[in-house]
Amino acid sequence: MILSGSEHKHLAEVLRARVGEKVILCPNDGRDYVYTITSFDKTSTTLEYIEDYPNETEPKFELTVYAALLKGDKTELAVQKLTELGVKSVRPFISDYTVQKSEKSDRLRRAALEAAKQCGRAIIPTVAEPVTFSEIIPELSKYDAVVFAYEGAYGSGYTIEEVLRKANNAALIVGPEGGFSEREVSALTSRGYNPVTLGKRILRAETASIAGAAVILHMMGEWK
Repeated sequence: MILSGSEHKHLAEVLRARVGEKVILCPNDGRDYVYTITSFDKTSTTLEYIEDYPNETEPKFELTVYAALLKGDKTELAVQKLTELGVKSVRPFISDYTVQKSEKSDRLRRAALEAAKQCGRAIIPTVAEPVTFSEIIPELSKYDAVVFAYEGAYGSGYTIEEVLRKANNAALIVGPEGGFSEREVSALTSRGYNPVTLGKRILRAETASIAGAAVILHMMGEWK
């Protein structure tokens, strides 16, 4: 096998690999492929196949995070950390209080790819094109559980544990810096998606998505 382009540069210039070293390639099919480096030149790396086996890092519980677009590089940060935690996919959306109305999806997908390589995942989470809040509503019916994180739920909302009971997959919904509008809260609660509290403290939006995903995956046995 011959690697070229960015993967060759990463191996040769960033990792500073040498001839004779073993490397593991993950072509996004759930398996790890072990190769030996046989040679380098300026534009490519030549590899010799040794073996392959199932990657054991992928969570069995499938979690999709619906995350409102955030200002600056905060959405990219969230995608990076959610990938490390083990989410299946990230679905950015634009809500009533979203300040940043667009995002370069290629940049977010690159963040997911780089994080997946760094943490040894076998599957790169999908990062969809941003959609409107209204467009995510019809998608929620396909999940066993919907964790609607809402700061107004403390003291009266459900806990994550109550919502996740007997679920095999779930969606986590987190709003932007300004939270959800009353219209959006009503749109979710009227369809039976009860608001969930993330505790006494109000978290920043990027923290809420990362912390929420970590709690869900822990509760579903993915940190054993």
